[in-house]
Amino acid sequence: MTMTNENRPVVGIVIPTADNSFFSLLAEAASRHLHDLGFSALVLSSANNADREKEHLRTLAALGAKGILCVSGLSVLPEDLLPEDLPLVWVDRHPASERVIPLVANDDREAMRMATEYLIEKGCRDILLMPGYLAEKRTSPRVIGYEEALQAHGIEPRQEYILNRSGKKASETETAELLRAVIGQGMPVDAIITSSDRAAFGVITALHKVGLYVPEDVKLISFDNSPYSAMASPAITALDRNPHLLAETACRRLLDLLEGRPVENETIIPVQICRRDSTR
Repeated sequence: MTMTNENRPVVGIVIPTADNSFFSLLAEAASRHLHDLGFSALVLSSANNADREKEHLRTLAALGAKGILCVSGLSVLPEDLLPEDLPLVWVDRHPASERVIPLVANDDREAMRMATEYLIEKGCRDILLMPGYLAEKRTSPRVIGYEEALQAHGIEPRQEYILNRSGKKASETETAELLRAVIGQGMPVDAIITSSDRAAFGVITALHKVGLYVPEDVKLISFDNSPYSAMASPAITALDRNPHLLAETACRRLLDLLEGRPVENETIIPVQICRRDSTR
């Protein structure tokens, strides 16, 4: 049975979690663009679970979705998971695949290198990185960019300064717990880069509980640049990933696939630093 809604063909949107402002904004923007293009959107969250993501992809194919936009946490796309003729566009991140599948994303490696270098220019040396959670473990391009920036400035990367979440708790809760453990061990920290604004709030809370403050004691940068980053106290310096342009571009790539037009294999959406009080 083919899914229809008032005779509109349906496109599936798979995201890792709906409680992250970046992914929810991305899904909302994509849904609006798809509606303007004549489609209805079905948004599914994998809850940062690789098996659930695979289940969602199989379900969308079985129900007759015309195409899929997917923010994937997989390391490899199983060859038999989806029909080869089902149009698919990766957004933000992508697994390895035998198929040539278009990707619309930021350059996370370059974005992280830019953020790390900005903190080094501010005089920071003991920079803690919280790169974010991936459903299947693989090397994050954010970690690569972070290490490259440190090495370029003569700072040896230390694995104990890269804190990976398990994804089992809310990002702000788990971030705060990880940071309290680091501080409890007496590790010097003068700057932190988090994977999201919610994680950044966890950092601020954990630091306050031990009498440390942003930016006087620890400088802070987050990914995403949600509206909350500017409203925080202090306002959080953030990497703006331009989710609206990511969503619009991904939808147009999917339309190109559906209509048989040539499609770029990779489209990179620029990231900008929004400088605020947390790195003053």
